[in-house]
Amino acid sequence: MHFKLLLSAALAAGLQAAPALAQQSENTLRWTSTAPLTTIDPYFNYHREAMLLNGQLVWDTLVYKTSEGDYLPLLATEWQWVDDKTLEFKLRDDVQWHDGEPFTIDDAIYTFNYISNPENGVNVQSNVNWIDSAEAVDETTLRLNLKKPFPAAMEYISTLHAILPEGFFGDTGQAGANGRLVGTGPYELAEFVQGDRIRVEAFDGYFADSPKGMPTFDAVVYRTIPDVSTQIAELLSGGVDWIWRVPPDQAEPMSGVPGITVSADETMRISFLSMNLRDMDGGNPMQDMKVREAVAWAIDRQTIVDQVIGEGSTVINSPCFRTQFGCIEDATDIGFDPEKAKALLAEAGYEDGMEVRMTSYRSREWTEAVAGYLANVGIDVSASVLDYANARERVVNNQVNMMLGDWGSYGVNDVSALLNNFFTLSEDDMAQDEAVAEALKTAAETADPDARMEQYQFAVNEIADKLYWYPMWTHPTIYAYSSELEFESHPDENPRFFMAKWADE
Repeated sequence: MHFKLLLSAALAAGLQAAPALAQQSENTLRWTSTAPLTTIDPYFNYHREAMLLNGQLVWDTLVYKTSEGDYLPLLATEWQWVDDKTLEFKLRDDVQWHDGEPFTIDDAIYTFNYISNPENGVNVQSNVNWIDSAEAVDETTLRLNLKKPFPAAMEYISTLHAILPEGFFGDTGQAGANGRLVGTGPYELAEFVQGDRIRVEAFDGYFADSPKGMPTFDAVVYRTIPDVSTQIAELLSGGVDWIWRVPPDQAEPMSGVPGITVSADETMRISFLSMNLRDMDGGNPMQDMKVREAVAWAIDRQTIVDQVIGEGSTVINSPCFRTQFGCIEDATDIGFDPEKAKALLAEAGYEDGMEVRMTSYRSREWTEAVAGYLANVGIDVSASVLDYANARERVVNNQVNMMLGDWGSYGVNDVSALLNNFFTLSEDDMAQDEAVAEALKTAAETADPDARMEQYQFAVNEIADKLYWYPMWTHPTIYAYSSELEFESHPDENPRFFMAKWADE
């Protein structure tokens, strides 16, 4: 869904946005987010700002995936499945790196062999751990060997696998250790200040028939601004042109500011309340199904969506996004019934209430809303709102009973990009259900779509029925940007800046 918050001068309360004409004349797009990017490369970052936004400006993948899910040639002109564990790609022979060196098959071989080696420690191993090796068939034909059948391979290859120049990480593992901090994308890196800013500039040598199109800006500049209020002040004063993930209460006053466009758009990112079923010191009440049911019945998800989260969000009844292959839209029918929740707690022996620990890593307001509903039925929640790394550490170290989590699947339209991160008996798996893990593993390795769907449906239903996760809602992303900018958002939460332009162009 796409919701436009119409600009109204009556709501502006005297606020005026500074004109963006100066930046238009310089043809520089300036944007900001809270993420401090510690490295420029797209493989050793958890932040979407590095993996998708800057990553797709500087680097290219073999294949390009459109917002409609179609695959188009990029660095590869054609591709085919040789068998269920072998892909072959015919590579372009007319592409150059930003330093003028030609792109060759050796670059692609190096990239896939480097990222698939577990010793190199790519951050999200599930994005690469199905790759066995890459090799040359001839000078322009790349063969990608998989460890096992993986039907979703093209989703990852077309979205997350940026091709790097041969030797990019050198012997140190540092980006550009070979002296070539370059890509083949429409923009080349001009400046990188760790944790602070990135500047990329239009690459004149970009190939004209790329589906990304030729660069529309002379430069794109990213700055880290940890405080959202400061981001908004910068946007209103003309210091930046585009911000995102604006809290609803801070976005609303901007909706009436002349020269500012505000939109709240649904994304593939879903929230879930993850229940810990592992043994814990002092006992773990979440191991009791009645307690998990009580938790679910206690929460009024629709009211949280309507009154706290706002436009662009919908309640979900399945632990996946509806368009992902393998997802079932209505895997649970649990609603809001606090009296039923209290009765279930009493049946479980907690008629006088109970105490639990919960962590989250997104919104304090959302976390407090969930904790408030649980308190109303006698569940006293000690909640910690942390960054992702620290919240995950508490899960891995078995220190919490619940986690209000979320996952955006990196825009990959397959359930494997979501559930396989949390239910395959890894340290992130708080359920440790061997049957679910086996179903997900089998589905990920099965070529037949009907057989895959059967395994995924089993896993999705088990996760929902046993309340390993209680599905919560989809995430909206609220964007605010200069009305001089032509920008279109997409559910995969991937702002395609290479397709944005000034409105009068």
